[in-house]
Order: sequence, then C-alpha cells, then structure tokens
Amino acid sequence: MKLADFKTYKLELFFFSILVVLSYALFSGNDSGTGTESMNNYFWVPSTVMQSIAAVYAVFIAIFALSLQRNLDSIHSIANRLKPPLKIVSYTAVGSIYLNGLMLIIFSLHSPSELKIELMLFTSLLSLVASLIAIVYLSMEMLSDVSGLKTSSEKFTYLTNLLRELEGWSSSGQMELSPGDMELCVQGLEDEKPEVRIAAAQLLGWLGDEQAVDALLRKLADKNPRVREAAVEALGRVGDENIVAELIGCLEDKNKGLRLQAVRALSRLGDERAVDPLVKKLEDKAPEVQAAAAEALGNLKSQDSMDVLLKKLEESPMAGAPTEFQVQVLTALGKIGDEKALAAILSRLDSPYPDIRKHAAEALGNLRDEKAVPHLVKKLADISPEVRNASVYALGNLGDERAVSPLLRMLEEPDPELRITAVYALGNLRAPQAISPLINMLDDDNPWVRKCTAEALGKIGDIKATDPLVKNLDDPDSNVRWAAAEALRMLDKRDLRKDSNGNL
Repeated sequence: MKLADFKTYKLELFFFSILVVLSYALFSGNDSGTGTESMNNYFWVPSTVMQSIAAVYAVFIAIFALSLQRNLDSIHSIANRLKPPLKIVSYTAVGSIYLNGLMLIIFSLHSPSELKIELMLFTSLLSLVASLIAIVYLSMEMLSDVSGLKTSSEKFTYLTNLLRELEGWSSSGQMELSPGDMELCVQGLEDEKPEVRIAAAQLLGWLGDEQAVDALLRKLADKNPRVREAAVEALGRVGDENIVAELIGCLEDKNKGLRLQAVRALSRLGDERAVDPLVKKLEDKAPEVQAAAAEALGNLKSQDSMDVLLKKLEESPMAGAPTEFQVQVLTALGKIGDEKALAAILSRLDSPYPDIRKHAAEALGNLRDEKAVPHLVKKLADISPEVRNASVYALGNLGDERAVSPLLRMLEEPDPELRITAVYALGNLRAPQAISPLINMLDDDNPWVRKCTAEALGKIGDIKATDPLVKNLDDPDSNVRWAAAEALRMLDKRDLRKDSNGNL
C-alpha cells in the first residue's frame, strides 16, 4: 500500500497517539537536574535533526508549489490529488521536529540513564530517516502524478501497450497518437530507466514523426548501448534525409549492435550518400554487419557497388560452408540487376550447398535475364525441394515460354508447396496450354493449391475456366471460394472489354 493511500482521520489519530506515547516515554523515569555536563556530548544530535528536517521540508513545499504551477488550467483537481501526500509529509516532519524538540527539553532539565540516552538518540536518527523517506518518495510520486503516470514501470507498461496497438494497426496506418501521448513518448526518452527510453524510441520510430528527430538524435549519446541502438533504428523509420550524416557516423561506433542498426537504418532511408560508407562495411569485423551491409547495397540497387560485391562473391569459395554474407551478396547482385553478375550467379547453381543454390536461383529470378532459363530448368530436378521451389518461382518471374512445359510437369509434384509455386509461375506466364492442366488443379486435395489455381486462372483470363471456377464457389474452404469469386470477376471484366471493342 502506498503512503498516500492512508485515510486522513486514521493518520491524525495515529499522529496524536504517537505524540502522547513519546511524551510519556521520554519524561518518565528521569532524574531532575541540569545535567549540563553529561548532556553536552549528545545535545547537538536532535538540534541537527530538526534543522535537517526543516530544510528538506522546505524543499518539499517548493516541489508542491511548482507542481501546481505546471497545471494552472486544472488547479483545483491537481491540488486535491496533491493534498494527501502533502499532509503525510507535514505530519511526518512536524512529528520528527516535535520529538527532537522534546529531547532537547529533556536534555536541558533531566539526566536520563545511558540506556535511555542511546534509545533517544536512535529514535532521533530514526525520525530523520522516516522524514527523508516520506519526503523523497512522495515528492517523486507527486511529480509523476502531475505528469499523469506514477512510476517508470507504469510508463513502460503504457508505452509498450501503445507500441503493440500501433503494430496491430501498421498494415492500415490508421492509428495516430494524441498530443499527450506524443509528449509522453518524448519525455520517456529522458526517463531514468533504459527500458522506458527504449520503448519510447521504438514507439516514435513506428510513428515516423519528424518532430521527434531532434529528441532521438540526442539519444545517440545515451550511456546505455541498447538505447542508442533503439534510437538509430527509430531514426531509420522516421526517414528524415537530414540525419544521413549522423547515421553514417554511427557506422564507426565500437558497439557492434549500433553499427548493425545504423546499416539497417541507412538501408531504409535509401540515400545514395550511404553507398560508399556501406561498401566499407563489407569489411567490418562483425559478420552480421557485413551481411547487413550487403543486403543494404542490394536494397539501394547501387550500380557503384557491383564490382565490390562481385569481388566478395569470388572471394567466397564455392565449396565453403554457406554464410549469411554469401547469401546476402547473391541476393544483392540479383536486386541490382546488372548482367555483369550473370556468370557469377550461374556458377553458384552448382554449389554443393542447397542454401547457396536456392539463393542463386532466387537472384536469377530477380536479375530477369533470359539466358538463365535453361540453367533454372535443370534445377527443377535438384535433389533439394527448396532449390526446385526457388527455380520454379524464378522461371515464373522471367516470363519465358520455354519454361511452360517443365513447369507443367511440376504440377505432379507430391509436395504441395511445389505445386503451389508451379501454379503461381504458370499464372505469371499466362500460357494458353496451361489452362486445362490448371483447371484440373481446381480439384487438388490441398485448399491452398485450389486457391492459388483460381488466382492463376483469373490472371490468364480464359473463359474456358468459368464453369470450373463456378463449381469452386461451393468449396468447403472460404479462401478458395473467395479466390474463385475474384477470378470470375476478372473473367467477366475481360469479357466485357472484348464485347465492347471486338477484341481483347
């Protein structure tokens, strides 16, 4: 239970009861007399305690006044919230001053026993501790109460709940924070707990509000490395081109995590000024940073990085165990799309490692060079299902009719994932000879195959698929029914264009 939860009347009864007990205990059993000489060694303690309590109490009153001044628009309600902690501190301070003043009187008029002196001195110091705890604790509670939240843990809970809610809306982008929540996020960057600062930075990153850039930039000097990483990631999401120089500077930080986040942030920003610094990060001592740099260069589609990436690919032995760096270099070369990379990527189709062959096939699909078609057709017989799947997908992206017959044979694969990819690829090719085999696939025992088949038939747009698609409107799977309805809508739209123009 918190100190401010005490009922006022209970506090008052407790306070006066303690005063009566203390007064009786301190006066009883003492010998009268000046006792000046014996008391000189102890007289200063209660006096010092009283002065200390008076000083910290003055500080508390100043905090109370400042708290009210920050909320002039709601002074009445704020004052009502702050009265309980003020009363508790007032009672504690007055009680401690009374106790120590009473001890001064006893020391002046009586000569207590040594045991009683020790007890009184201990009680005096204990009263100081109680006053300090009450004043410090309730001062922090008072200020946090004025700001709307009690503690750092409550701020963390509130911010993480907002973050989860925002992530849930990320696909539609319909959620916006209130001005109060935005202010809380910015204030959270200065919280004493690193978890709160991290959550605030992540939330500001998801919001992408450029007004938070300056506050996030200040966190690049935070003493906690995880906070700096969160700030860099958030800056990358905000997307302000004016922060590119600061992010490039972070690439040389001694903290591996910060360098990694800086690479990813520069990748999101897509600014060409980052190309040369990212090329240098291909030599970073951390493998994770190297791989991220290769991925970033691919996302930037920088022709200037082609030669370096090709060199890095050649430095990686084909027989060596695949690494994330090799994979990202292959992927980057495919995304950049320069035909100079064709030979190097084709050679990786013969790697002894399935993961390298798979990503080489994916890269060839992105490269969109028709010279790769015969090589990818050969990979349809690869022993690895993942390599076969990637090759099918790549052939669908290349759009070459030479791939139609081999892809039709893939419809007989026992693996449903391979059948799904083959259906997708044939739909992209829009080959007339694929209509009948695809219509047969509408009766496949896997609902995802039936769904993708309906979508492919809608892409091809042949009216021969109308009746079979109508039958699939009664499919037990709702996704299949929806795909069939959408495919029929596309066929009707295509048929209307033919009727009005006389041709397609």
